[in-house]
Amino acid sequence: MPAIQEAVRGLRARLSGVTGPLPTVRVLSALAEGADRLVATELLEGPGATLEAVLPLPPDDYVSDFGSAESRAAFRALLARSAAVWQAPAAATREEAYERAGYHIVDRCDVMVALWDGRPARGRGGTAAIVGYAQERGVPLAWIRTTGEPRVEYRLEETRARGTREAAYEFRQYNAGRVRDFRRLVRVERDRLRPGAAGRSAAVEQAHEAVADWIVPYFVRADALASRLHRRFRVASAAIFLMAAAAVVAVATQVTFLPRHDWITAVEIVLLALLLVVPIATHRRRVLDRWISYRFLAERLRSEYFFALCGTRSRRARTDGGGELFDPSEAWVRRAVLEITARRPPVRLTPADVPALKEHLSQHWIRAQIRYHQQAARRHGAWETRLYLTTSVIFGITLIAALLHMLGAGQDADHDSPWGLLLIVLSIGMPTLGAAVHGIRTQAQFRQHSQRYLRMAQLLEGLEGKLQRARTLERIREVAIETERVMREETSAWFGVMRFHDIELIS
Repeated sequence: MPAIQEAVRGLRARLSGVTGPLPTVRVLSALAEGADRLVATELLEGPGATLEAVLPLPPDDYVSDFGSAESRAAFRALLARSAAVWQAPAAATREEAYERAGYHIVDRCDVMVALWDGRPARGRGGTAAIVGYAQERGVPLAWIRTTGEPRVEYRLEETRARGTREAAYEFRQYNAGRVRDFRRLVRVERDRLRPGAAGRSAAVEQAHEAVADWIVPYFVRADALASRLHRRFRVASAAIFLMAAAAVVAVATQVTFLPRHDWITAVEIVLLALLLVVPIATHRRRVLDRWISYRFLAERLRSEYFFALCGTRSRRARTDGGGELFDPSEAWVRRAVLEITARRPPVRLTPADVPALKEHLSQHWIRAQIRYHQQAARRHGAWETRLYLTTSVIFGITLIAALLHMLGAGQDADHDSPWGLLLIVLSIGMPTLGAAVHGIRTQAQFRQHSQRYLRMAQLLEGLEGKLQRARTLERIREVAIETERVMREETSAWFGVMRFHDIELIS
């Protein structure tokens, strides 16, 4: 049906400004008779297209709603092609089950194609009801009228459409990043997470292999890209303060020691130019925002490994009305996590595996995070101390140089000796260097972060105690959910503060 291809191309052009052949798509469909299968079959002809089946009922029950053996066979053939299958929770009525499946498709999809005659809903879960829900949520919609000549109408709520465009841009930037030694990093992370000898369980080891195959490559990529951007931000942040100090020292040195060598002024000009270029470059490349987004994604994926082993999921509150798209970074991270978790392999552990699972979560998640936060607290505390002592030493040198100059040290009858000129340069340059060190210290917030890490380690120690007291799979799942919630809240609070500490021009 040409109108289906036209609808997807039209949505793509309106949301991303890209025209031409269709991109690789993932089709979410309930595979019901009629429009569902028609759209799915049409789009699956595209290169690389995959299918995710969203079923309102168990397959053996669902097929009873289809009118012929041919229809049931067509359904099973499409179901066999599905890369993933989601089944709605048990509902009181079939209509409610259909409604849940339709709502799930709307909540998961980036865009929606609806073949609809435009008539009001005739019950729960019908096309009209699902289209109405999609419009309430602001999901970009292409409506193909099934009465008369097929034509496409587009319904794009501007805030959501803008957010979708920006989120698509974030995805492209993220996917364009390259990670060196990626396979080696994946292998190292898999080995690090491998269950230890304590309380060894074949079922836990098999679950680790399946879950690691699924999630570790995603996590390693996000972690490596986030670490790279963090290093760039840290270096650029320190450099801008030090370059400002170096520019002052260069001028003071030239005026005091080499007044006839005006070329030294070029050093100041170059440093001042870099002071202008560095903030502009980091803002244009959005180093801070991308670091925060990638780190947030990495931490979510880290938790998903342990959630999968436990057989549970995050109970993160859903944002109503598409409000999450006011923040494109949050929108694309949320979408990335949804797409990755949709591919999560099933894990089935029994009560006999509780000791091994508990030890694995304790060793590789909670205790590992306690050690990380304790080490980070010490590291940040050490940097705070070093920079504080450096500032104190600089202040002392400045004070001594000023006192000696005031007392006439290094001054002859009619001119300053080299020693006296050095005192002048120190009196001018050292306060500027001290201000730079103080700026680095303030920008990095070493003291505040040290306290945050210590507090987080204490919270995790309490959760470690709860995990050790757990005796059932259900209790382990509850502790896992609470652990992820505590870590996510702390990470969100930290990144919320860091967003306001971007690199700015020093004047």
